[in-house]
Amino acid sequence: MNAKTQTPVLPEGACLTAKVPDHDEALLGDVVVNPYRLAPLTAIIRDGGRVISAAHVRVRGRGERGVDIAYEVSDRSLWTYGGIPVFGLYPDHVNQVEVSYKLDGERIREDYQIYAPAVRLPVVAKQTAALPEVEPVKVAPGFEKRLYLFNHLLGDIPGGRALKWNALGGAAEWDQVGNNWIADSNGDVRWYLDIEQIHDSNRRDGLGGTMGFQQTRDGKLIWGQGQTYSKYDLLGRQVWQRNLPDKFADFSHEIRETPNGTYLLRVGTSDYRRPDGKRVRSVRDHIIEVNEAGDVLDFWDLNQILDPYRGALLGTLGKAAIQLPDGVHKQDSNLANELAEGDLPFGDIPGVGTGRNWAHVNAIDYDADDDSIIISARHQGVVKIARDKSVKWILASPQGWPERLQGKVLTPVNSQGQVLAQKDGIYAEGFDWSWTQHTAWLTGQGTLTVFDNGWGRNFAPTRLSGNYSRAVEYRIDEAKGTVEQVWEYGKERGDEWYSPVTSVVAYRPETDTQFIYSASVDFLTKEKLTTTTLNEVRRGTQEVLVELKVRSRQPGSVGYRALVIDLAKAF
Repeated sequence: MNAKTQTPVLPEGACLTAKVPDHDEALLGDVVVNPYRLAPLTAIIRDGGRVISAAHVRVRGRGERGVDIAYEVSDRSLWTYGGIPVFGLYPDHVNQVEVSYKLDGERIREDYQIYAPAVRLPVVAKQTAALPEVEPVKVAPGFEKRLYLFNHLLGDIPGGRALKWNALGGAAEWDQVGNNWIADSNGDVRWYLDIEQIHDSNRRDGLGGTMGFQQTRDGKLIWGQGQTYSKYDLLGRQVWQRNLPDKFADFSHEIRETPNGTYLLRVGTSDYRRPDGKRVRSVRDHIIEVNEAGDVLDFWDLNQILDPYRGALLGTLGKAAIQLPDGVHKQDSNLANELAEGDLPFGDIPGVGTGRNWAHVNAIDYDADDDSIIISARHQGVVKIARDKSVKWILASPQGWPERLQGKVLTPVNSQGQVLAQKDGIYAEGFDWSWTQHTAWLTGQGTLTVFDNGWGRNFAPTRLSGNYSRAVEYRIDEAKGTVEQVWEYGKERGDEWYSPVTSVVAYRPETDTQFIYSASVDFLTKEKLTTTTLNEVRRGTQEVLVELKVRSRQPGSVGYRALVIDLAKAF
């Protein structure tokens, strides 16, 4: 094995190129830091015109507790990047990077020193640091190499402006800066997205918070932002970035890859004609399916599938919730309800009726077994909907559903299949519905996980203490129309783990854990300085294998989601 050493590579700008010394024993080629201007803690070691194969990269950890990041690089990636992709550089640090590869049948090993610049993000009001602080509380053996992507949102952008659609009723545009970064199990930043490259408050296609990050089967990242949705790789190379199809508007919360190679997106519509003849922008109440080319294959209009006048939960979420005027009772006819609304305003505000935020869908999953989707509608519940747009089941309190949907509400049972007794909405054996939930995803183990935020639990008014959130796992028997609660975590942690909004729970089969991010702890306090918690809990138990505390360092910063990043499929 040959060993060669590279002199330090020092930055000179946002996109950095450093010349390798020119001599007979020269290393591969130039080292380019931040090659695509979007991921500043990445680099490419150019192949220098050589044909190399079977590459391996190790970015050495910094200090005693530093985490090595090591991964294999496929020949496909070597050809795509014209060299060896380097991921996981520490910011403002001369990184020690070891690479090996085959050249002319010989295994070559080389050591590089690569400087990556400090984290640089847009300034927001009352900012005291670029990113939240991630503190490891517990990392069990076997989880030391975990990488976690955090998706946080910031409001109050200096120089930004709040845009509202002036036509067709006006759904508000949420313009927020996303803080999106990857930390290792020691809490150190090893990647971040330079949001200024894709966010611009002065452009329609640059507005909006980056949300819904998922890692696809080919190792890329997908997300959406306002009027666009995107797919990039971890080095920041664009695969595609597209405007939403013209019939639809206002992406947020969720984009999901299906096993069929299509994508499900949560959107609204740009022009919706209600039965009363009014034309509005509908709000967070449509799901579209697009193919890899961006063509719309199908869509689900929840105004037709569910009941936009079910306001049972909306009244618990604060004074902003708008329902039918006092003295007006909901009627079976949507047209009658719409005529009774009078001049209630439209827009992205909690309220009943198309053109207001009556559904607030925040998650989608796809069930390949029967070609159905499962949605988490924060203001309604969890619902499974068939391809023909029929409702298969509803996981939510039975209160307020119209007659045509009452029979779809699941019946709670215990492990023996016996119907659970209940009084005033409180069920025996600890069963509970999920309330203002986020994420409702299949585990692949015959169950469904939900992050039960708990705001408005059992239709109680908003309160600032004495609350709890849960990660909860349900088993649903579609044939019998029953639901069994098989596991929960978080209830006993009370207020210190309570997240009134956002958050995620997802089953991780490679470790048999429930990955949980309680992402908005303390968000309802006056200061809005969140201290959120990431956990990995052994499935079916209360055994915490990982706990990271994530402390925001400016008011208004709120976590949306986090996810585990798998480098094995990225390169």
